[in-house]
Amino acid sequence: MEIQVRKRDGNLEPWSYDKLVAAIGKAGIPVQEAEEIASSVQSWAQQSAVDGNIDSTQIRDKVIEALKSQFPSESRNFETYKKE
Repeated sequence: MEIQVRKRDGNLEPWSYDKLVAAIGKAGIPVQEAEEIASSVQSWAQQSAVDGNIDSTQIRDKVIEALKSQFPSESRNFETYKKE
């Protein structure tokens, strides 16, 4: 199923695994671990999407939850990072 991400402004955009990996990487997570987390979050999103849509805030919360157990300081980096 093709997932659409509902951004904070209400716009929809197609799911991007690569964009998620890049965002996780910017928090200081090594690429391999970022890919594993992104893959896990993508599987979760496919199961959690309602009518093929999922909110970007839900994705963000899921990434933070995944990071907290393995990368506590990086999870804070991800949490405080705001896209300009």
